[in-house]
Amino acid sequence: MCRYVLFLFFCILTKSIAAQILNAGFENTPINWDINNSKTQTFSIDSISKFSGKSSLKIAGLQTSASDYLPFYQTISLEKNQLKTIKLNVFIRTENLTGTAALLCQILDKNGNRIGFQNSEMQNLLIKGNTDWKKYSLAITINEDVKKLVIGGYVSGNGSAWFDDFSIEDLSATTIKTNEEVEKFANEIKGIVKQNSIYTDSLNWNKIDAEIKEICKGINSVNEAQVIGDYLIKELRNVGDNHSFIQSKITTQNYGRINSTPEKPESKIIDNKIGYIKVPGFTSTNKVLSLQFADTIQNLIQNINKQKPIKKWIVDLRNNKGGNMYPMIAGLGPLISNGTLGYFVNQKEKKENFEAWFYNNGKSGTANNRILVDVKNPYLLKYKNPKIAILINAKTSSSGEMTAISFIGKSNVKIFGRQSGGYTTGNVTYQLSNGTSLVLAATYITDRTKKKYLKGITPDVKVDSVNEEDTLKSAISWLME
Repeated sequence: MCRYVLFLFFCILTKSIAAQILNAGFENTPINWDINNSKTQTFSIDSISKFSGKSSLKIAGLQTSASDYLPFYQTISLEKNQLKTIKLNVFIRTENLTGTAALLCQILDKNGNRIGFQNSEMQNLLIKGNTDWKKYSLAITINEDVKKLVIGGYVSGNGSAWFDDFSIEDLSATTIKTNEEVEKFANEIKGIVKQNSIYTDSLNWNKIDAEIKEICKGINSVNEAQVIGDYLIKELRNVGDNHSFIQSKITTQNYGRINSTPEKPESKIIDNKIGYIKVPGFTSTNKVLSLQFADTIQNLIQNINKQKPIKKWIVDLRNNKGGNMYPMIAGLGPLISNGTLGYFVNQKEKKENFEAWFYNNGKSGTANNRILVDVKNPYLLKYKNPKIAILINAKTSSSGEMTAISFIGKSNVKIFGRQSGGYTTGNVTYQLSNGTSLVLAATYITDRTKKKYLKGITPDVKVDSVNEEDTLKSAISWLME
């Protein structure tokens, strides 16, 4: 099964590309599309229900989760060309569809590496329920770096969908005046990046303004204008920003409602002497869920101390890919202790401005007493200033890294493992007028001593073994000294 992917970069195309889609209406044999049936989903050529011609592609099935899907696709080679926006078009019909039908496009470079991805849901287009034949489009921005497109579609959830008459439209040839709503959206997102990105001075804004003007040609809605955001993310990547991203409308809504990370905190006692706490990522800003997550971690710490008089601890942040740092910090507060834990640093008027984040008696948040998580009955350790080993690896990222940094500067703390993921910038979420969000790297990060972390965390004790158990053994060895 595949998972939805939330990233887009760019590719290139000529006006003749539409002719390169083989069997665009599913009329011929061989079918020329890569299709695989599964136990829960079947593909067939339907000669009864079609938009035009003799037949269409029907996908029917029973998916256990609306986020699981199997795609169908074909690969198209491209010719060198300038930056432009194109549309991938198709006619779709649905019947009793609980999930969604969608278009997709992978973008490949000359080596066949995927440098971008786009699907309908990323442009806030949900096709579900019972719908008659209708034309749907996926806007894609392309440039000379792209040599191939992988185009197609998919269906998730229960029910059926039909696809017919794929085509590609070159929007650079249009003479239509730029849509005012699209232009407003372009100025909105450009303004946020220009004013708040820590990389803004490295960007070529004259080039960006000219290229966004070109991208906007023919785009007629703010949902399709999502490609402007993806273009800006690409430009930020080119100057070193690996952390900013566009969050889809659905993900933006879910982030305040659910925690999409399935793992739960874990605990155990090792060798009757060491308390072990594993903290996964937490991807939600929902206040109730955030408090539950923090409470769970504090309860695990308390339960360990009830069983044994623990003076040595392991905090396992390996594979913690981040999300919302404050529930993690509030949960680990008994081990972190009260005080300033680190700083977000921005540069305004050529001066560095430091904003602290903290833990204090169950509360975690930022300067000026902005409390984001508040554990009502915070636990206090039986033994003050215990020996603590923090475990990290290359998948410890973003808020997982911030949580590790929160321990740095404490006495009796050492970090074990491999270099962390390197997503050590403070991201600020800006909700955009089309319902999506721009999650922008707006600050640098320092620990409590104001040491900057620009490329991740280097462990105190490097463990380069591919066997993750060696990191745990190294930590145990130090704790038992």
